[in-house]
Amino acid sequence: MRKKLTVIFDIIIVVFVFFALILMMTAPSEDSLSSKGFGAFKYYTVQSNVFCALSSLAALLYSLIKRNGKIPDALYIFQLTGTTVVTVTFLVVIGFLGPVYGYGYMYLRANLFFHLIVPIMSMIKMLLLKPERKYPFSVTLWGILPTFLYGAVYSVINAVGWTGKSDPATDIYGFLFWGWGIGAVFLISICLLSWTAAIIFWELGRKIYKIR
Repeated sequence: MRKKLTVIFDIIIVVFVFFALILMMTAPSEDSLSSKGFGAFKYYTVQSNVFCALSSLAALLYSLIKRNGKIPDALYIFQLTGTTVVTVTFLVVIGFLGPVYGYGYMYLRANLFFHLIVPIMSMIKMLLLKPERKYPFSVTLWGILPTFLYGAVYSVINAVGWTGKSDPATDIYGFLFWGWGIGAVFLISICLLSWTAAIIFWELGRKIYKIR
């Protein structure tokens, strides 16, 4: 039953992310934290959801090939990381973007799926996913990598032609509005948030299924 539920969740996640992505890319107008066409991919929200959907798609394909096979280590880590990045999206919206832009706006149209539905479904699915063995604590570090890479590239893009002030055209989240020092604090904080989420899911998997 548990395995069937994870498959159902994976299917829904893939469908919802694809639907939300098309919804955003074909939107009649561009709003804050929403862009038409391939510009949508500049957002961590979109990238994290696509990453999560790819991890679910990989799990689905593997389940078709090995219906009763154990989950390979790489696939487990892929799904752990996919859940971690959308959890970061979920938490940043609740703790930062929601108060700044308004929660109603954060859950409008495609962002309802990206910011709320897909992250919650992915978190539930991760709790249903039984680890096949005792994974070392080091696997949680994979949860940091996508967030760090996004933050690093984000900073570099904002550094190009930088005049000493945050450029709203590129600093879409306003992380550099107060300068590079505060921007670095934001990046470190979000990476730590990402790592914390990965640690929690890693630990819950061990506790729920009593893997020692």
